[in-house]
Amino acid sequence: MDLLGRPRLVGVFLAFGLMAAALACGSSSGGLIAFVSTADGDEEVYLLDPDTRVATPLTDNRSRDFDPHLSPSGQRIVYVSDEAGDLEISLADRIGKEITRLTLVAGDDGSPRWAPDGKRLAFISHRDGNAEVYLTSFDKSLPTRLTTSPAEEKLGDWSPNGEWLVFYRDEAGPDQGLWMRNPNGVNLVHLTGEQDSDPAWSPNGRHIAFVRRSGGNSDIYIVTRLDNGTWQDQTVLTRLTQHEAEDLSPVWSPDSRAIAFVSNRDGNAEIYTMRKDGSKQRRLTSNGADDITPVWSPDGKRLAFVSHVYGAAEVFVMDADGSDQRRLTNNGSEDHSPDW
Repeated sequence: MDLLGRPRLVGVFLAFGLMAAALACGSSSGGLIAFVSTADGDEEVYLLDPDTRVATPLTDNRSRDFDPHLSPSGQRIVYVSDEAGDLEISLADRIGKEITRLTLVAGDDGSPRWAPDGKRLAFISHRDGNAEVYLTSFDKSLPTRLTTSPAEEKLGDWSPNGEWLVFYRDEAGPDQGLWMRNPNGVNLVHLTGEQDSDPAWSPNGRHIAFVRRSGGNSDIYIVTRLDNGTWQDQTVLTRLTQHEAEDLSPVWSPDSRAIAFVSNRDGNAEIYTMRKDGSKQRRLTSNGADDITPVWSPDGKRLAFVSHVYGAAEVFVMDADGSDQRRLTNNGSEDHSPDW
């Protein structure tokens, strides 16, 4: 059986030429979805057309390949693999014919994040003994270390103009919270000082959404740059959720007007949306099973997510208002980590 539950004859992609054409052109309405599946026994990276539900493997080996991220142009995919014995970052084209290992030094590397121009990659490396932020380009030059701290750094997001990287330290202490680093300079900004994590920059560059854990509960906040200020000046902090439940995984819509997130306020993990000021909070999924990891389509009209409604994790898609929910994978294996 293939990823969609059809006989292997079709799963060998009977219409390979058709699939190659689909990958060359992209989905007819909003691009392809990269995701991870264990359908062949271990984690592999796939590309999926949400309109045709055709999925094609980018990797096929006996190692773990996971955490895929499409480039801004959608033409290349970075992912993490343990094929070399430790965790390293690799780069693949859209049909998996050309795969290049980007990191070659002993020590786990992970959390790859494309720069907005697609010419650089930020990532976390343990090559110097603890987790630090590094930057690399694709000209075969050595990666540049951007942070030097005994704390464990965790990478968040690029600013839309490529001027800043936001990362976080979630261990208790004076260094915890969100930090910003200018990859082209020396500026380092301690943005927040609580147990804050998972920062996501709004596409218009004005806000950073993040999760704050306090009193045993997690809520979503945003920190906002003043209209005529910079991120090094005073900022405004706004709490968006206030339920006695876990609110997690904030992701911005492409127009910066809405945030999708995960909440268990109704007994299990479901997908919600809200406006950027926290108003109009709306539940989009309702099935008694965990629905997680929402991601917007590039045109903002749909959301992909992972649902356990049929047991194993599968990739679903729905309209931005929660309507027309459709299952895209169907194989009895774990399908997860969509990136659109």
